[in-house]
Amino acid sequence: MDVIGFNDLVSSKQAARRFFLDFCWKNHQRFCPRCRERKLYRVSGGRRRCSRCCYTFHDFSRRFLNSCAFDCRQWLWFLKLFELEVPPRDMAAQLRVSYPTVLKGQDIVRRAIVAQALDATLLHRAGVWAGPGGKRPESAMRDSPVFGIIDVGGVVICDTLPELTPEELLLFKCNFRLRTASFGRVVYTAPYRNYLAMACCGPSLWPTDLVRHEDKRLPLDATDFWGLVKQRLGRVRGLPPVQFPLYLKEMELRYNCRNRDLLGVLAKALCAFVPDG
Repeated sequence: MDVIGFNDLVSSKQAARRFFLDFCWKNHQRFCPRCRERKLYRVSGGRRRCSRCCYTFHDFSRRFLNSCAFDCRQWLWFLKLFELEVPPRDMAAQLRVSYPTVLKGQDIVRRAIVAQALDATLLHRAGVWAGPGGKRPESAMRDSPVFGIIDVGGVVICDTLPELTPEELLLFKCNFRLRTASFGRVVYTAPYRNYLAMACCGPSLWPTDLVRHEDKRLPLDATDFWGLVKQRLGRVRGLPPVQFPLYLKEMELRYNCRNRDLLGVLAKALCAFVPDG
């Protein structure tokens, strides 16, 4: 989106609201977010009530967009700064909001990105929280899922591999000489089956000080995508395993949309319903 187009969108709250509404309701046809009933009644405050389940909602109910205290114009500015990878503290200063509010907004956007991924259901089953309003995981995530990374004609896919665990990845290294390298607490491997590499984050990959992941010149290191991941995660202090899938999926989207309007892609994801998880 060019500067003139973006300026038109943020010129008024009404223009910003219309921009997001176009992503929320196809052909402006409303339905109940809970049961999908289309017969609705108008009630006060611009809300609607479902004739079947009596659920009362507004245009952004149960959507990621409704999970943070931003109005539509603030969300647009936030997404523009997020697109430009402005540091959180600078975002807080520019938007005149608190630092925790910016961190919450970033987390919501990343969970919205995860929700539109092809393997979103697998990630939620693995313990990645769907987002505000979604069911919380029953237990804390110790290790991230194992991801298989593949490049298909310039499009990078980071597949969740539910059949593999970090312990099995470590077994491949110790017993079958699978080469591994690391940065921070993230471990990645040499090619495996059809994948260029596997990647994971968690303490199970570092059971003792004797286990090291220091192999050099792995094929993944030569890719532009992994260079982007290293650069981005290098700015994150103490990346917990539960956050690794969120950042990896964000980088996957950024890389695959490098020649597209990222703001529009992010806005569409933000307007989706939060999965039950």
